[in-house]
Amino acid sequence: MKYNKFLAVFLFVGLHVNLFAQTSSQTVGGFQTEIYSATPAKPLRILFDYYHRTLPDTKVGNFMVTGSWVAGAGRYAWNDFVHSNTFDPVFTALGDEHFITIGGEPLTKRVLSQQDAVLIINPDNPKVVPTVPVLTNEEILALQNFVTDGGSLMIMINAFTPDRANEDFESVQLRKLVRSFGLDWNNDDTHYSDVVIGEGHPYFYDVPVFHYGAGCTIQILPEASKPEVLMQVASDAGYPDRHVQGPGIVMVRKGKGKMILVGDAGSWTGNMSRPWVENERVLRQLFRYLKPDNNVTPPQYSVNQPLNYRVIIAGLQAIPVKNSVSEILRTDYNYFRPREKTGMPYLEGTANLTLTGKAVNDNKAGTMEAEISDFKWFDKKESDTVQKIKFIASRQGKVSSVEVNGKLASWLAPDAASIVALLPVDGVRPGNSWESEEALRIPILQGTDQAPLRTIDMKITYVHDEVINGRQCRLLRSAKEIWLNELDIKLQDLLPAEAMQRPGGSHFKFYHERGGKLLFKREQWVEVATGHVVKARTQSRILAWVQDDRKPVAASNADKDNDMIMSLAQIVTLDLN
Repeated sequence: MKYNKFLAVFLFVGLHVNLFAQTSSQTVGGFQTEIYSATPAKPLRILFDYYHRTLPDTKVGNFMVTGSWVAGAGRYAWNDFVHSNTFDPVFTALGDEHFITIGGEPLTKRVLSQQDAVLIINPDNPKVVPTVPVLTNEEILALQNFVTDGGSLMIMINAFTPDRANEDFESVQLRKLVRSFGLDWNNDDTHYSDVVIGEGHPYFYDVPVFHYGAGCTIQILPEASKPEVLMQVASDAGYPDRHVQGPGIVMVRKGKGKMILVGDAGSWTGNMSRPWVENERVLRQLFRYLKPDNNVTPPQYSVNQPLNYRVIIAGLQAIPVKNSVSEILRTDYNYFRPREKTGMPYLEGTANLTLTGKAVNDNKAGTMEAEISDFKWFDKKESDTVQKIKFIASRQGKVSSVEVNGKLASWLAPDAASIVALLPVDGVRPGNSWESEEALRIPILQGTDQAPLRTIDMKITYVHDEVINGRQCRLLRSAKEIWLNELDIKLQDLLPAEAMQRPGGSHFKFYHERGGKLLFKREQWVEVATGHVVKARTQSRILAWVQDDRKPVAASNADKDNDMIMSLAQIVTLDLN
């Protein structure tokens, strides 16, 4: 009997793993056919409620109709480019990730059944706009049931003070709805405030400053279920009532769904155009919290529980012998000879990396330390000293505040950051994407030297699920090809100083102002159970055309390539032991 139980469990686990693996590849004709493209993702279906708002009705001249400039009526609409409080920036920023419906009828069970999420935007005050319907008790009940059954509700309001009476919102029925989720708003005003977000924030990333445009703060009532303060706000230092501070964006759970209360609707209008803030980035990240839960947990690192990685570095250069760049001296390289007269410089390196969580702060950000040991180029050991990379990993898995100790640690730092996975919300699914600013090492001719870094706004895509080294993983991928001049990569970044800094000036220059292209791909296999990166691989290649001004430019493209083309490729892989 015990044997039968064991067999049943074994068969179940084996079947589960096999089904999991089939999402990434199929066996066809005796060889493994890999599915490269991401699993298609369904956009989040979201209803923007305009049934409880009036549309623009202020006439300007003979050809324009816009929202009011003296009250809230007609604001936050669409196709109203002449008003600074239009919601057109929201429609534009959310893009293909959402399927937006503009709602013009009551929020009934039938209407809600066709949506994943609902946005209620500062419903008009009947004292100001008496023709607009007020939220009914039946609609409130329908919204409560919608959330309980797994839907998401976001409500955006504004400051609620006497001096903003012309811009306020319907408060009786809306408050009844909001309080049913354990939240309320305060009758205060932050005015037009810049909120410093910075690094290590638990819910937003790559946002130095966010502008909170004349909103209110939010109360969390005792009955609120699993409240999370997504953002704290405070009145601007330029106003006398600096004491106004508290939660500005709060998320709570109810049943299978969630509700988010945002204390300012104007943050997503013309305020997204302020050049010193990142409101658009906050908007995109905020709306991802509306995704239905998918039990995606961010990385979990226990303090003083190390993870050991094996680092493998490989690089290959393809430079024709007629190209003068091939004559530049390089050290630490061997040569691959596909033909007798062809020598292609290649590089190999290995190291051990031990990642350890050292502490966790109140924002659930972890202080991480990566120790680099046994670093070798081929069989040549570079140092007997353990070198360290220190950084902060936020609750979401965003790496920041990177500090290095030692040349080898500095060389490896951009790749060490890839062993922490950014999983922004628990509702991401295969096919979903999110953006992140990440440092990328640029391949150079002397690959063992400290290479220049560029910050790339990477689009990270959750490709699919697969099994790596016996672990169930999510594959995250970023890939892009970029002109070198767009990254401000100059030839002196790629060639050694002795080739570029010579009396009379260098003989080398890019043949074209674009230089060539950088191609990169970063992949992370993230364990489902822990959020740990099981494997990380970054591949990068520069293909550029370098002219030697001592030689005439050839007439044919084939001869130009022989004289000028330069390929520098590099692969760095980290495997969890």
